[in-house]
Amino acid sequence: MTAPLRLAFIGSGNWARKYHFPALAHVRDDVGAPSIRLRGIFSLDQTTAQAVAMEYGFDRVYVSMAELLADDEIDAFAVAVSPEALVSVIEQISTRGLPIFSEKPPGISSAQAQQLANLVQTTNVVAFNRRFIPLNNLFKKIVDEMNDVFFVEGHFFRHNRQDANFALETGIHWINFMTYLFGPIRAVRNERWPHPQNETWIRLAHLTFESGLRGLLKIFPCTGAQGERLEVHSPQRTAFLYGPLWEDAGEIVIEENVLAAVLHEQRLIRRVIPGGTGPEIVERGIAGEYLEFFHAIHTGEPTRSNFQNAVNSMRVAEAIEAGVDFVE
Repeated sequence: MTAPLRLAFIGSGNWARKYHFPALAHVRDDVGAPSIRLRGIFSLDQTTAQAVAMEYGFDRVYVSMAELLADDEIDAFAVAVSPEALVSVIEQISTRGLPIFSEKPPGISSAQAQQLANLVQTTNVVAFNRRFIPLNNLFKKIVDEMNDVFFVEGHFFRHNRQDANFALETGIHWINFMTYLFGPIRAVRNERWPHPQNETWIRLAHLTFESGLRGLLKIFPCTGAQGERLEVHSPQRTAFLYGPLWEDAGEIVIEENVLAAVLHEQRLIRRVIPGGTGPEIVERGIAGEYLEFFHAIHTGEPTRSNFQNAVNSMRVAEAIEAGVDFVE
C-alpha cells in the first residue's frame, strides 16, 4: 500500500477556507485515492490557522516559513496567498524541489508569471478551475469533435464589479479556458471604452489563436447579466456553453443542421445538456484540480493547468487590461 502523500498548505484566507480545505477533505475522506495526509499549515494569521488545523485535521501549525521549510516530512506544497505575495512564497518553497499547487493568478504580471514558469520545474498545478469543471470538459470533448470550426466567441460578464485589474485578476479565467479549448492566443486587437455610469471599462478583444482560428472575447464587469459563456461555430453545428457559476449549474446547447431522411431537407436539431448537481467543490472543478495534482505526482503525467501554460494567458490578460494590442 502506497504511503499517504503529505501536503503542507500555505495560506488561510477566505477562498482557501471556502473551497480549498473542503476540497482537500473531500479528496482525503470521500475519494480516498490517491491517499493524502494534511501534514501542516502556515499562515500569517495564526489564530485562523489553528482553527483550520483543528477543523480539517492538519497535523501541525507552523509558526514561520522557516519552520515549514525545515520539515522533512513534506511531499508537496499547496499555496493560496495573494498574487502580490505569491512569487516570494514560491521562491522559498521551490528550494525544496517538491511539487507545487498554486492558486491563480501566477503573480501580478506576465513577467512574474514567466519568472515562476522558469523557476518551478517540478510537477505543478495553477488553479484555473474552469479547466477542471466537469461540464466544461464535456464541452471541450464536443468542440474537439467538431469539424471546421471557423469562429468562437466568449462572454465574461459580471454585475457591478468595479475592482481594479478586473480583466487581469478575474477575466483571465475565461482567457485561460479559451486557450485550453483552442490553443495559445498569438494576437489580440483590443477595443475598450468607458462605462457610462462608473469608472470601469467595456472591453472587446479580437483574438487570433495559434491555429489561425479567429474569435472575440467580451469582458463586461458591470452589466445586467452575470455569466461565463462561449459559442463555437462550424458550418453544420454550433455549440453554446453556459458555464456553471455560483448557484447556476450551467448547460450546454448544441444546434445542428441535419438532412432529414424522409423529406431530404435540412432540419435544425437542438440538444440541451444540463450541468451537474453534485457538491459545489466537485461541479466547480476545485476537487478536480487537487485530484489531478496528486495523480500527476504519482504518475509523472503532465497537468492541464500549470505555471508554464499560464504565461500566455497572463500576457493576453495584461494586454486586455491595458487596452493595447498584443502579438506573440
